[in-house]
Amino acid sequence: ARLWKAFLEESAKVDADKVADWMDALDVLLVFAGLFSAVVSTFMTQTFQNLEVNPNDVAVSLLYELCNLVRALNNKQSADMIPRFKGSPASIFHPTRTATWVNGLWFVSLTISLTTALVAVATKQW
Repeated sequence: ARLWKAFLEESAKVDADKVADWMDALDVLLVFAGLFSAVVSTFMTQTFQNLEVNPNDVAVSLLYELCNLVRALNNKQSADMIPRFKGSPASIFHPTRTATWVNGLWFVSLTISLTTALVAVATKQW
C-alpha cells in the first residue's frame, strides 16, 4: 500500500508538470496565431485590391472618350464618328490567375490560423 501511495504521488507530480507544459505551449501557440493572423490580414487587404477593378482605370477610359468627343465637336465632326467604349471596364476586367491564387492562399492561411487559435482556446478551457 505504501508503494502505491508513493507511485500515485509521483505520477500526480509528473502529470501536473506535463499539463503545465502543455498550457505554456498553448499560450505560445495562441500568441503566434494571433500575430500571424494580424500579418496575414494586412497582406490580404493589400493584395485583395488586385481582384477588383481599379477605379482610376474607369475614370481614365471615360475621360478618354470625353476628350475624343470634345475633339470631334471642335473639328465640327459628328459625334457618331467617334468610336465608343463598349462596355464598362468592370465588365472587361478579369483578375490574373496569380492574383487569384495568391489571395486564395492568403484566405486559406488565415482560416487555418484562426481555426488553430479556436482549437487552442477550446483546449485551454478543457
